[in-house]
Amino acid sequence: MYGKMLLGVHKKASNLGTLGELGVYPLQTEILMNILKFWQHILQDNSSIVYEAYQMMVKSPVQNWTTSVKNVLHHFGFDEIWDAQTIDNCSLYKIKCAILSSYENFWHAEVRKSPKMSLYADLKSGYKMEKYLTTVKKFSQRKEFTSLRISAHHLHIEEGRYNKIDRQLRICRHCHLDKVEDEAHFLGECPMYMEHRSILFKHVISQVPSFNCLNIHMKCLYLLTCEDESIINHLSKYIEMGMDMRKHNL
Repeated sequence: MYGKMLLGVHKKASNLGTLGELGVYPLQTEILMNILKFWQHILQDNSSIVYEAYQMMVKSPVQNWTTSVKNVLHHFGFDEIWDAQTIDNCSLYKIKCAILSSYENFWHAEVRKSPKMSLYADLKSGYKMEKYLTTVKKFSQRKEFTSLRISAHHLHIEEGRYNKIDRQLRICRHCHLDKVEDEAHFLGECPMYMEHRSILFKHVISQVPSFNCLNIHMKCLYLLTCEDESIINHLSKYIEMGMDMRKHNL
């Protein structure tokens, strides 16, 4: 998938997370719109040979391309457009909005259903490209930022899932707190990153004093959804340095 290469995440990273971070829609949505645009083009000239062939296909008892057009319009609640056999640009735009909205609803439902995406479900409210992707200039930092957000990292909470280890037993091996090594532990609790965390938190508190009153989980959510550019840049440096420290401490 091109999106995974663009973000720098591994091939087993979540497709839902990859699309969500970039705010792009799957190819199927574009295919549906191209079908409808071609249909519109055919209907614009009822004196053409193509239009005559189209009319024959519409009347045919055998399922064909026109059946796909009719089914698409029916699925998204636009039967009247098929019945009228005419479609203007305004109607085309309404159908596009309906297609994209339908996909977004499907996407949100799938994210909510996935145990792997439990954190991401809390992070992602709107279907759009995330600001950190244009704020963080260093590719390696963007890569680690994305990996942490979509659970494509190597923390024990994720690696333990692949190794069939019960969630409560995916304990951090880099400290003695006997806590699950998840994203919140990595960002706000593990003593191994205390020096770098103090720098990050000092900057965040200078911008948002109430940050210090949040619990570990809420701090994690705030940091990973914050759109303040200075906080994003400080956080991206912390994530990269922390992941590097962790790798060399194994």
